[in-house]
Amino acid sequence: MRMRYFAIVTCLAGLFAVQGAAAQDPTQDTGGGPARNFGSKGQLAFLSDNTLDIRHSTDDVSSIQFAPAADYFVIDNLSIGGFIGFAYAQAGNNDGWRFSIGPRVGYNIALTNTVSFWPKIGLAYAHSSAGFSVEQGDVDVSSRESNDAIALNLFVPVMFHPAVHFFLGLGPYLDADLSGEDRVTAFGLKLTVGGWLDV
Repeated sequence: MRMRYFAIVTCLAGLFAVQGAAAQDPTQDTGGGPARNFGSKGQLAFLSDNTLDIRHSTDDVSSIQFAPAADYFVIDNLSIGGFIGFAYAQAGNNDGWRFSIGPRVGYNIALTNTVSFWPKIGLAYAHSSAGFSVEQGDVDVSSRESNDAIALNLFVPVMFHPAVHFFLGLGPYLDADLSGEDRVTAFGLKLTVGGWLDV
């Protein structure tokens, strides 16, 4: 009788243990999760490497910038894609804008169920234009300068995947003109937001 009672208790304890394991926190590193589902061959990711930014400040400066992008995973974790970027700023009678477009390649590395590392590097064609207005006596003298360049683009974000098919990331970036008369280098932190689907 005691042996039968012991066997029943052991079986029940095993069942409770299995149920407890199945009901554990989904963010724990169990080998599955949104981040580990991301980056498979055939996935197409849509994102913005710069969240839409429209602003006007009290010192009469207005600006807008956005950079939609798309990346396709040709094999597991290896992505090939491209982006289009546009930025415009106006300060008083002066204004400037920059348009860029180009391809890039990236590699995704899942770190946990909800976090991955997705560095990307690419080249872009960039065209910029700046207009200036200077008062000379009673006359306003205006001029505009343009520049064309090939730019190196590097973005190294840590990605957070709170749910399947949705992600956001934050990381350092570097945009450096490799050619052109007036070369520009920009660096800092950048936010990306997007999602993905199987195609």
